[in-house]
Amino acid sequence: MSVELNQEGARPMPNPQYAEFPDYQITVEYLPASQAFHKSYEGSDAVGTVRADAMGFFQVSDHQDRDTHQFFLEFDGRRLTDMAETLGQLLGHRHGAKFNLVEQITPGAITE
Repeated sequence: MSVELNQEGARPMPNPQYAEFPDYQITVEYLPASQAFHKSYEGSDAVGTVRADAMGFFQVSDHQDRDTHQFFLEFDGRRLTDMAETLGQLLGHRHGAKFNLVEQITPGAITE
């Protein structure tokens, strides 16, 4: 464990711990919506929590009719698949982030 010194160089100051991550200002945009979702989260909150909150805000859900509809968060051009990953792990020292909520539609089998 490394230790930083205070300004006087006398007393050691502990490194920030995982639980001390600051609030993250999160924005989620969903193309069909006219308004974005905004909320503050702690560093210990999971990506899956943001996804669920955004889906609730936009009133969408994973579902299957003839086709399968699944919603994913995208960040920095990549699809987030680990819903247990925390915002602290994903974002580090950033103060906020913008995600896109994207719907993937997988066509169902055609029956005659």
